[in-house]
Amino acid sequence: MEGKKILVVDDDLAFCEMLTEILSAEGAEVLVCHDGQSGLDTAFANHPDIVLFDVMMPGISGLAALEQLRADAWGKNIPALLLTNVSEPGAIASSIENGPPTEYLLKIDWTLDQIAEKIKTILAKTQ
Repeated sequence: MEGKKILVVDDDLAFCEMLTEILSAEGAEVLVCHDGQSGLDTAFANHPDIVLFDVMMPGISGLAALEQLRADAWGKNIPALLLTNVSEPGAIASSIENGPPTEYLLKIDWTLDQIAEKIKTILAKTQ
C-alpha cells in the first residue's frame, strides 16, 4: 500500500486509531474523519485512492455520504468500502448497485488485519 492515500470515515475513535496504525505501517497515507460531512470534504479536497465509510454516524450517515460522493464526476468511480456493526442488507444493496466499485463488510466479522488485507486487495484491482 506504499504511497496510497486511504480515507477512513468512522465515528469509532479507537477503531480509526488502530486501523490507521496498521495501514500506516504498510506505507499508506491515512486520512481520518469522524463524520460524514468532514469525510466528504476531505475526499473532495484530497482525492484518496479508497474511502472507507462507517454506515451509521451522527449527522450525514456513511450511506448518504457515499451517495453524495457518487454524484461527483471524480467520486463516481473511487473504490469505497462500507463498514458497519449492523446488518442492513436493503440499504447497502442499493448503495452498491448505484455506485460501483463498492463493497460492504460487517466489522464484527472481520479483524483489523483482515480489513487491511481487503483494502490491499481492492487497491490492487484498481492499478
